Amino acid sequence: MQCEIVMIGTELLLGQIVDTNAAFMAQALAENGLALYQKTTVGDNSARIRRVLDAALDRSDVVLTSGGLGPTEDDLTRECVAELLGRPLEFRQELYDDLVARFAHLQIRLTENNKKQAYAPRGATTLENANGTAPGLLVEDERGTVVCIPGVPRELKAMLTDTVIPYLRRKFELPGVIHSRVLKVCGLGESRVDAAIGDLVRSQENPTIGLLASPDAVRIRITARAGDVQEAEALIDEVDAKVRERLPGLIMGVGATTLEQVVDGLIRERGWRLAVAETTTGGAITQRLTAARAQAFAGGIVVPLASVDVEDGTRAARALSDQARDQYAADCALAVVADREAKRTHVHFVTPECRVDWNFGYWGVGERGQVRSGIVALEHVRRHLCGIASRP
Repeated sequence: MQCEIVMIGTELLLGQIVDTNAAFMAQALAENGLALYQKTTVGDNSARIRRVLDAALDRSDVVLTSGGLGPTEDDLTRECVAELLGRPLEFRQELYDDLVARFAHLQIRLTENNKKQAYAPRGATTLENANGTAPGLLVEDERGTVVCIPGVPRELKAMLTDTVIPYLRRKFELPGVIHSRVLKVCGLGESRVDAAIGDLVRSQENPTIGLLASPDAVRIRITARAGDVQEAEALIDEVDAKVRERLPGLIMGVGATTLEQVVDGLIRERGWRLAVAETTTGGAITQRLTAARAQAFAGGIVVPLASVDVEDGTRAARALSDQARDQYAADCALAVVADREAKRTHVHFVTPECRVDWNFGYWGVGERGQVRSGIVALEHVRRHLCGIASRP
């Protein structure tokens, strides 16, 4: 059994949008023992889409498409599948009723073109989309199985994980389960993590270990094949312990846990409230704490770097932390001040118990640099509150 994925959208073909969906789909298929034969990207052109799907069905048992299920004129996937397989589009009243109810709930006017999403190829099974208006489509044909998934990442990931992968595992009677756990490390680069556990990555067969770097964390994915989830968890526990032994105190969290959630919890345990003062991070820390609904977060200020004397960065960070703590009547405060000339970032954390100063590299004022600086500052705080050496 082999699969293909077809990514549909001119914006993907021209590189106007980075195709993160394809990577997610490929990884999900591989983790579940579903062999991926080929990936193709095609623009919003009916003839080309049909040619790509036709060729894919000649090669593979399952073709998964992403995109082209919306209500606009250039959303062509359902029409192309219907025409290629000789299955005329049929109006599904239940789909339309769901659309009407969803738009009414959102208090959005339903336009005539949205009705397009209530059509499906004859004999197709529709897949519920809990995160959007476009249902997925599943067509079992003598040529193979075609599964059409919306292109919005949040919608695609949920539908693929919750519905499509379980269906394919049942259909092809794939034994056992493939189960993963993700450990997160903040404030260390991928190379540093690899230096600590690289031999484990290379030697492990079941479970396997993979590393994935991003601006906010290095993710260590431990994946086990087993008869059931409980057996897989037991296998993962053994490797998890080895990883933590190599990275003592540096595993910030597991799965969907975020650094800001962990820091918020540590501060709440002490009964404190936290204020934040930022310069070149531009409110990145405040934004993360706000998005996490951090209960210990008292408030934050963003100060133009030009108004701060960075000749003594440590002193400037201390002054800003005191300003923020006073302004919000907080128990503790975190301040981040960058010195562009010296290429250093100064951090000060003041609590009812002590004052702590750190400094690290300067990564610029772009979004990536701001995220990285904010994450490293928060990670310093986490390690301090956990009694771990603070320098990454």
